[in-house]
Amino acid sequence: MLINPEEIDELKLEAKHTIDMARFVNLDEIDSRCFEKPYYLLPDGDSADEGYVVLRDALAKSKKMAIGQLIMHGREHLVGITTHKKGLMLLILRYADELRKPEPYFEKIEAKADVDAVKLATDLIEQESGKFQPEKMPNEYARAVHELVQAKIEQRAPEGEIESAKGESPKVINIMDALKKSMQARGQATVKDAVRKRMGKAALKRSASPPAARSTRPSSRRTAH
Repeated sequence: MLINPEEIDELKLEAKHTIDMARFVNLDEIDSRCFEKPYYLLPDGDSADEGYVVLRDALAKSKKMAIGQLIMHGREHLVGITTHKKGLMLLILRYADELRKPEPYFEKIEAKADVDAVKLATDLIEQESGKFQPEKMPNEYARAVHELVQAKIEQRAPEGEIESAKGESPKVINIMDALKKSMQARGQATVKDAVRKRMGKAALKRSASPPAARSTRPSSRRTAH
């Protein structure tokens, strides 16, 4: 028997303006696959500001996340509340039955990692480590879509285009070769920098060092007795 869309609509729960917090858990205990959508959570009116900041500071101090449920758009969601900057952030979480088990996907991976290869990759990771700065990684697809829409409005040809990969054979990348080439290039650059620094230090020492032999010419300077 088929289920009509109208029957699904009738199952929608009545929305509430409250979040039922059931427990508080450590942030590192939550599987990152559970995170789905983030929302900024604001106090409900000026009178709620005090309770809001108390919860914010308590969650920050305890490094925990509040877990509860919220009815939104007629559906009950599992949610987590955590701190973000000066406020609170609500995260829509996935229920346990919405997560796929990883075993069927990874069970066929039986290769063993070479120790030297791991060391090579670790060195590369350390050299490329830094702060998470997503603003420095532009969304080229969004930019291209914006340009296309703007070009349609202005009745002109869009500037630039996204190259299509259709018809092209996939490129196979040897990870180990890529790692070795990257490390060799960085190693050569490091050696060159070290040589430059040593040459610079040697030049400074020569200019600052006294002459090898004392002058035998009589000095006209008088010495005080």
